[in-house]
Amino acid sequence: MELQVPENDLQQLPQMIIQWKQTQEEVKNLKEQIRDLNIREKAYREVIMRVMKKNSIGTLDLQQSQRRIVYNTKEKKKGISAKQLVGQLGEFLKSEEEGKKAVDFLLGKRQTTSVETLVLEKL
Repeated sequence: MELQVPENDLQQLPQMIIQWKQTQEEVKNLKEQIRDLNIREKAYREVIMRVMKKNSIGTLDLQQSQRRIVYNTKEKKKGISAKQLVGQLGEFLKSEEEGKKAVDFLLGKRQTTSVETLVLEKL
């Protein structure tokens, strides 16, 4: 969403700052509500999964909504930290030092981006 800025943008700056602060507060309140709903949804999901697993229910048909709930289990690879990468590369290269050099090289070659932000600080 692009805001239309009038020619006298310097005169409008105080009003724009007030509106920005109000919008920021609204976003904060909505994020709190979303966080609370996510916590509640996760609790329901965990209870439902526990009951389905305990009773060996793989699929549960929901008559009212013409849908079904399916309980699945799948393996997922975890992320890899720099410490794990050093250890695993050291094991592969038969030298911990060579592993550390490889990780330092890779981390040194990472691309960077510039991010501009606007922060409201309390005085």
